[in-house]
Amino acid sequence: MIKIIYKVEEVIDFAWELSQNNLYASYPRKESIKAIKDDIEKAINEDNKNIVACYHQNVLCGVCIYQWECDENYAQTTEFLIREDYDQIAEEMIDYISKQLAGYELFIGVPFSNENANQYFKKKNIECNESSIVTNLYNLKSHSNQKHDYVDKITKANFEEYAIFHDKYAIPLEMYYNSKNLKKDMDRFRVFVFRQEKGIHASIFVKANKDLSDVVGLFVDKEYRNNGIESMLINEMLMQLYNEFGAIKEILFFIDEDCTDELNLALTAGFEIKEKYRCYKCIL
Repeated sequence: MIKIIYKVEEVIDFAWELSQNNLYASYPRKESIKAIKDDIEKAINEDNKNIVACYHQNVLCGVCIYQWECDENYAQTTEFLIREDYDQIAEEMIDYISKQLAGYELFIGVPFSNENANQYFKKKNIECNESSIVTNLYNLKSHSNQKHDYVDKITKANFEEYAIFHDKYAIPLEMYYNSKNLKKDMDRFRVFVFRQEKGIHASIFVKANKDLSDVVGLFVDKEYRNNGIESMLINEMLMQLYNEFGAIKEILFFIDEDCTDELNLALTAGFEIKEKYRCYKCIL
């Protein structure tokens, strides 16, 4: 039985317990019960979010929090937590969402350690559209204030110039944050680019916050790769974030599993490997 949740108390203990267990967790990971509570409250109160629970014989078996963008036909889970009978519970929850959001693309993120989830999506031939190594850096420290001559910051004033370069990479990767959506959220992002010969040839963009920042993408033109530009952008980003926010508690950096060079550069900059991540795209 699927039930819409209206009270935090109904699911918070279940959600907190499973989110802390690598065998059951989903993405994005929550580091505190307060973060789980905030996520649940938003799902209850906001118009483009919902929280449902699956019960079998009055026993809570699964919790799903999801959000959607009507003009994009895009939906994403922020919690997709199932204790047992993964295949059956996942089917019930996805089927419920598909009746509400028919025709949408639903993205579900899980850690690689959640074997039940990964096996389920594989059996169902559901596309894995992202396989990443999750790295993080805790308590950002001061970085050199050395200014890189070829690095500029993108703002709303010069965004249109950047948009073409951004979409050259973001659209083939099916990123939610194409230039249109990035521009809408620019107040939350910091974007830095490498310019040479009057053109943009690389960029890094990060969703910035003093508690948790998230590096969403690092794009570099093929002919400019592995020439120190990636390190320049990463270090510029860290310097600028520290100057603005101080010692950020945690910065996440998702790196494609095939990008060994990018991973090594992140590790050199102080990031550490946290875990592996998978994102699946369901056509509802």
